[in-house]
Amino acid sequence: MGLAFAGFQLLFNLYMKELSYKESAIGQILSMNAWGAVIITLPVAYILQKFQIRKVLIFSTLLASMFYFLQATILELKGLLWVSLILGMSVASYRVAAAPFFMKNSTPQERTYLFSMNFGIMMLAAMVGSLGGGYLVSLFNNILKNQVWAYRGSLYVAVFLGLLGVIPFYLIKPEKSENEKGESLVWEFKLLKERGGLLLKLCVPFFIVGLGAGLIIPFLNLYFRDRFLLPAKSIGVYYALLQFFMLAGIILGPVLSKKVGMIKSVVWTQLASIPFMVCLAFTNILPLAVMAFLLRGALMNMNQPITTNFSMEKVSEKEQPLTNSLTALAWTLSWGISANLGGKLIQAYGYTLPLLIATGLYILSSILYYYFFSSKEDRDLGKVKPLIPEVAVQKVPADFKYE
Repeated sequence: MGLAFAGFQLLFNLYMKELSYKESAIGQILSMNAWGAVIITLPVAYILQKFQIRKVLIFSTLLASMFYFLQATILELKGLLWVSLILGMSVASYRVAAAPFFMKNSTPQERTYLFSMNFGIMMLAAMVGSLGGGYLVSLFNNILKNQVWAYRGSLYVAVFLGLLGVIPFYLIKPEKSENEKGESLVWEFKLLKERGGLLLKLCVPFFIVGLGAGLIIPFLNLYFRDRFLLPAKSIGVYYALLQFFMLAGIILGPVLSKKVGMIKSVVWTQLASIPFMVCLAFTNILPLAVMAFLLRGALMNMNQPITTNFSMEKVSEKEQPLTNSLTALAWTLSWGISANLGGKLIQAYGYTLPLLIATGLYILSSILYYYFFSSKEDRDLGKVKPLIPEVAVQKVPADFKYE
């Protein structure tokens, strides 16, 4: 599934441009994908309490593969919007179900290694998918002599690879404990009422960062295509390098958190990424843009496990599933709003304006994080074990999207 995610993340926008779609239309399609995730995030958290998680994973994998195929096949905008909505629902179901599945099918002794291995495999898949996706476009173009079909053929390969994910899911024998009864919806609404203030403070920074990210991050492949006239193969190399830098950042994140605390780590890394955002906004020098792209990605994603860990530490174990769903919902909702706006801004004004607006939103998120939590952070909350190459907490965002 990681190969499919990476292939579509790299190639789909470029494919849409080959079909002569404007950035505003591409933004609408990406926005509908996010709205699908918004619609399903809370319901799927409840569904996972009632159904065997393995079956949810198998069904969502099949559904995602089918709608990835349709997204690579349909040419009309209206059809693509509906397909993207359902695709967003299926991919979000897959991602939200993954962490509880690991929790129920592992012991505390092996759990950290399991989450770390999953994260490492997803990063490896993203590297391979980025490199392979760009290479496939070049290969198919040499064979077919048609750029549109070169992109479409590469996307079909990604769909096939994602579909193979059903096989290992099917072969896993689920634990009997998977049928345990979860909490009721009434309890969840009671929790929202009693803990609403804390949950709002945890979600608002996610929402603001998501607003900034949605404006520009989904369009960075188009940024390199339009500003520097690069082919998909070269962009794929940069995206593969980005995975390596992100992995390095996430490994170093817990080390920094142990030294200075969770909140300062989040604030410092987000603010440190700001100069590189500004550099991307104004530079026309390719090596400088690539370095800014890589370092910005490493710094912004360095705090991914830290923010999730902090959110989980601030609530009780019973409250963690709903809290995780709400923070993911805040991120995805803001992404859905801003991706549509980002496409329109890029089409009208280019890439500089949305990059600068995103920079301002990242600064605002950092200020709010510090204001909400800096004076209340417990000493032991800042001590995330520096697990190398292990990661203390696996974020289930929507994730697998870059900030």
